[in-house]
Amino acid sequence: MQEVSSSMEHAAQLPKLPGMFFRSLFTVARNDQAEAAATKLHDTFTAPALTQSQVARYKEAFPGFVSEVPLTLMYCLAQRVHLAQMLGENFPWPAPGLVHVSNELELHSNIELNKAFRIQATIQLPARGPKVSPRRLRPLFTVVFLQDDKPVVTCKSEYQVMPKNNSKPAKPREKKQAQAPGEEWHAIGTWQLDATSGRTYARLSGDFNPIHLHPLLSRWFGFEKPIIHGMYMAGRAQAEIENKYAKPVQRIDVTFKRPVPLPAKIQLWEQSDNAEMMSGKYQVCGAEDLLQRLEGSYTLA
Repeated sequence: MQEVSSSMEHAAQLPKLPGMFFRSLFTVARNDQAEAAATKLHDTFTAPALTQSQVARYKEAFPGFVSEVPLTLMYCLAQRVHLAQMLGENFPWPAPGLVHVSNELELHSNIELNKAFRIQATIQLPARGPKVSPRRLRPLFTVVFLQDDKPVVTCKSEYQVMPKNNSKPAKPREKKQAQAPGEEWHAIGTWQLDATSGRTYARLSGDFNPIHLHPLLSRWFGFEKPIIHGMYMAGRAQAEIENKYAKPVQRIDVTFKRPVPLPAKIQLWEQSDNAEMMSGKYQVCGAEDLLQRLEGSYTLA
């Protein structure tokens, strides 16, 4: 696999999201059908420390956290890294044409507030070209956060590259009804999300992707209604799990199965893996149709 490193001699300051979102609009002209072998890209950044007020606002949005710094909050910073790398000249696809499909976060040591981060970022780009199945176009982003040169958190995120011609709203799907999870699963939370939930979380996370904000914007990307951020639900799930066990989460992953159009009523289900209850699985389903929206696993500290 070919490896390409950033041309910067020193780590660059991680850009802010608003400016990067604007610049990302100019990446739609990229020739993403060009044939190329698998490649690995490397970049290094620095980012300011998290503050107590940032953490407090996140915890206020998702009551129940035991962690001093919730793991899912770190994705908000990792996403800035992803977008900065997508804007690099060696990234082949338009940034707006990527859908977040899975994520994994792991805590290696305590995150210190008011201490800056050094960030090591890698993208594994799959082979691409006219003969490559679109399903195989899933770049993997790995972001390692360091403080005092010691890894504190690793975030791994997989995205699906969407075809450029997928800009028309999808046809209304036939309503389906699923069965409740098996008896080994327990419902531990029900959430009522209104039409403004996406905008509220966007202000908290900095993720102003149009698919989350307003129907007039989300329709450009194939969604009749705005959909809630996947990491909103992962963050809320982490808070509920920590609240139930009164222990911080050390590792959490999530796979996004279906979008959640707003407004929505959804339900969190959880299953412990062992008698010590140090790890388990969770899933989020529609409260009424019981269709699975996401699933994942966790490990407690």
